[in-house]
Amino acid sequence: MKINLPVTDQERRVDPAHPIVTKTDAKGLITYANRAFIEISGFDEAELIGKNHNVVRHPDMPPEAFADLWETVKTGQPWRGLVKNRAKNGDFYWVEAYVTPITEHGRIVGYMSIRSCPNRAEVDAAEALYRAVRDKRATLPSTLAARRRRLDPLKWGGLGVGAGALLLLAAGLAPELSWGARAALSGAGFAVGAAAGAWAALRVAESLRVLQQGFAWIAEGQLEHSLAVSVGGLAGRLVANLESLRILQRAVIADVVSASGRTHANADSLEVEMRGLAVRSAEQVQGLTQISGNMEMMSEAVAEVATLAEQSLSDAEATKEVAGAGSATMVAASQAAERAVEVVGASRAAVDKLTRSMADIRSMTDQIHEIADQTNLLALNASIEAARAGETGRGFAVVADEVRKLAERTSKTTDAITGIVESIAATTREAVGSMDATVSEVGEVTEQIRASSGNLAGLIGSAERASAQARHLAEQMRQKSQAVHEVAASLEQLNAIAQSNLQTTHLVETHAGELAETAGDLAKLTRDFRKWNR
Repeated sequence: MKINLPVTDQERRVDPAHPIVTKTDAKGLITYANRAFIEISGFDEAELIGKNHNVVRHPDMPPEAFADLWETVKTGQPWRGLVKNRAKNGDFYWVEAYVTPITEHGRIVGYMSIRSCPNRAEVDAAEALYRAVRDKRATLPSTLAARRRRLDPLKWGGLGVGAGALLLLAAGLAPELSWGARAALSGAGFAVGAAAGAWAALRVAESLRVLQQGFAWIAEGQLEHSLAVSVGGLAGRLVANLESLRILQRAVIADVVSASGRTHANADSLEVEMRGLAVRSAEQVQGLTQISGNMEMMSEAVAEVATLAEQSLSDAEATKEVAGAGSATMVAASQAAERAVEVVGASRAAVDKLTRSMADIRSMTDQIHEIADQTNLLALNASIEAARAGETGRGFAVVADEVRKLAERTSKTTDAITGIVESIAATTREAVGSMDATVSEVGEVTEQIRASSGNLAGLIGSAERASAQARHLAEQMRQKSQAVHEVAASLEQLNAIAQSNLQTTHLVETHAGELAETAGDLAKLTRDFRKWNR
């Protein structure tokens, strides 16, 4: 026997309003388990379906109880008894089990087990009995043996009536007997037949009253009352079948009532949710409409930004061209300035050479002036000597005088040349100063041109980057514009779907209301069956 462990001392109670129902195939593998069984056992439905029913067997249950169960149901008869089951976590729960075969075309194809909540006295008695059986201090009563001890009123009543009839027949067919003997046989036969017939009629009438009461309870929905089977034979089988029908109907109605309550609650909840969903769907449609309008405005704004980006691209390209032209002009100006510096440098070199030449001329004029002074002094001395010589020296005096005059003119000429040289030297110095100033200014201008050229180069680089960015922005804006158009189209489709969903939601809301009404009607129909559910 399979032993399921672990076990705990924690007891669970079966809900009297929700009997446990399971179905198995002919081998005992579970094919159906209702919600009550899943909840109290702690197993998932997937852990039960296809598994043997002994998955919930408790170690305290003696094997003899299940042997008696199988021995009974395999004969096609129902079995009733108390069973201690084990939950998945080891807890236990007691049930009053009623197991009956499921037949198709007279052949057993499976079994149905319907378990309800037993009272505490029944549990205590069953626990004591099972403990005694496990300890070998008692034996478990056989269900089949107990049922075989039930007398069939029709069978035994018929036998009694037949025996009485035989006695009456014997009395009539034995003329050789005395009148008293025949009278005694006739009386005995009549008494036996009458007693047997009365007993059979009483037992059958009792079974019929049980059947009548059972049908009345079933008709009234009072499915909590069990039917006692006190006789065997056909009458007993009728009562037992009616008891099976009652238990089965009770289980079915219990599941229907439970499902009806859940359906009604779910239908009400669904109706409320669908009403809220309809409101939210309407708000969604309104929001999508507003978003669609905003997307149109965004599309226009993106298109405008794209146009501005293209215009910025054109401006950046124009700026780049102007800056390029300015840079070329600056380069030409810088080159011209450099050439001017070179020319001024060459001119200054020539002026420097001229200055040196003037210095040489000045030196030579100084020497000539000195020679003229000496010549003048010699001429003067010659005139004095000529005067002393008298007539002899007259010719020499004339020559000396001419030499003196030449020396004087030479001295004056050298003075004039010296003045001219000084004037040229002064002018040259001024020219050199102007040239130096010019070179300095041209150098400053050249530096400014270089700085401006660098700025223009930076401006060209900035213009190129601005142009590239403007081109990238324009491309991106074109893509964004296309994406916005696609999003706007998708929003229109989504809005149409939302409109359709809103209509569907209203339709489902209507159906949910109808379902709630149907569930309410079902609850009203099953209300009478709840009398046993107290």
